[in-house]
Amino acid sequence: APRSFTGTIGVSVEDKKNEYDFVTLGELIDRGVISVATGDEVGKLEYGAGDVPFIRTSDISNWRVSSDSKHKISESTYQALRSKQDIQVGDILMVKDGGYLIGNCALITELDTRIVYQSHIFKFRVNANEIGLTAEYLLSALSSKYLRAQIEAKTCPLDIINSLGNRHRDLLIPIPKDKNLLQAIHDAVASSIGKNVASRK
Repeated sequence: APRSFTGTIGVSVEDKKNEYDFVTLGELIDRGVISVATGDEVGKLEYGAGDVPFIRTSDISNWRVSSDSKHKISESTYQALRSKQDIQVGDILMVKDGGYLIGNCALITELDTRIVYQSHIFKFRVNANEIGLTAEYLLSALSSKYLRAQIEAKTCPLDIINSLGNRHRDLLIPIPKDKNLLQAIHDAVASSIGKNVASRK
């Protein structure tokens, strides 16, 4: 795994290694800290068949999934995919295919669990771990300029769309050695998400 990435914002691992541990997303997945999955396609005939949001790449922005998805699918299709997709509060959806939207992230809240997400989206879940990583911190890291630069560098053309593909495994995640800093970032993100949920309610 690369240990000397310098993105377009000029941040290198060597400059920050005293403050952060840099771990690839692939290593975190292999260690069981993070679980990853992708979604499903339902077909255009499903569009408009019910009231369950079908979350596409364009429905993910500003750390949330759209509460007014343009495409709704049937209850029967949702029930058929519910166990496989296994959407839970705290899951992170990240766009993996589709041009300028790649890298956009959303955190699943209590208002978002009754959805189906498409195959062009990753689902990351932070499992119980000993390094202090939380979904809120990971969301912040994935949305940072440092990670955005990596994602842009690792995105490749694929037929008529661009794709991150399995290169998500090579993304370097900076984890603060100062756990107070990690907690402070977690708290700030959690507060922002909480205010958004309250306003939606």
